[in-house]
Amino acid sequence: MSRFLVEDGKFHGVDALVLKDTESGWEGTLVPEIGSNLVSLRSTREGIDVLTIPETLEEFKANTTSWGFPVLMPPNRIAQGKFTFNGREYVFEINERGKNHIHGIVHDLPWRVVAKSTDGSASVTTAIRSDDHPKIKQSYPHSFELRMTFSLRGARMDITVEAENFGSDPMPFGVGFHPYFNVPLSPTSSKEQCTVQVPAKQFWELNDDLIPTGRRLAVTGDRDLRQPKALSEVMLDDVLTDLEFSEGASIAELEDNGAGVTVRYGAGEEFRHWVVYTGKTLEDPFVCLEPYTWVTNAPNLPLPAEDTGLIVLQGGETFTGRMWVEILS
Repeated sequence: MSRFLVEDGKFHGVDALVLKDTESGWEGTLVPEIGSNLVSLRSTREGIDVLTIPETLEEFKANTTSWGFPVLMPPNRIAQGKFTFNGREYVFEINERGKNHIHGIVHDLPWRVVAKSTDGSASVTTAIRSDDHPKIKQSYPHSFELRMTFSLRGARMDITVEAENFGSDPMPFGVGFHPYFNVPLSPTSSKEQCTVQVPAKQFWELNDDLIPTGRRLAVTGDRDLRQPKALSEVMLDDVLTDLEFSEGASIAELEDNGAGVTVRYGAGEEFRHWVVYTGKTLEDPFVCLEPYTWVTNAPNLPLPAEDTGLIVLQGGETFTGRMWVEILS
């Protein structure tokens, strides 16, 4: 039997693809039909479940950005659900607090499977084309394709995102990811034994609606995650920036000292910001470590693109961003 497999499967009755490394016992479950969400990453041998999994299909569909590894395009919030770029207004559904748009337009739509491979890893590429979805074109009046590639080898998932502008008009672009990592990572551990670390020297000041004011300040107190912070003691919903990069990536870490497991999440230099979200109470059993190319509400901020991370894709141009999740135990 081949070491690497990509098998057809089901997730709560919905078609899914299961990426398997039979040598290491690691596997990931991808649901292309619901936002191309990598809804599970687990070790069948060690009993480690990395991502938070919905218990029912109804629970999953009710809030597709609250489980697994959601794809956000554009990422996070757009104030009042609109922005203007190059003389054109972009309008999004108001879906948060009656004021803002949040989490983008691709996380609950069906994606196509365009490639599978078992050569050197268990790999799947999915894609969504704006021309196939009037809902996307209403907000983003461009012809473009977003592609995701997930490649599993051992206790590591390499993830690539691509965006290609098929039109002739310049396209403002931002993408981010909102994975829900289990805290703790093993039933034998506890949240009190888990820490988080993110190599950021600054944070974006936010208003009461969690929209950046434009000011960036030095991290202090709970926001200073350059050294590990106990997750049982901090509540965060913050945007961190001014990142330190090592070998082309900034690396966030979730360490479960009780289970002896560390999740290292690396994001390439295309991702200039991290959002850290620990839930609404100290008891919430997860942490979200979210790399973004652009900061929340970037197109509305009166700041240069090198500060906000706003990317402009010219006609025929392709953006490529790379990440990886590695589990050490």
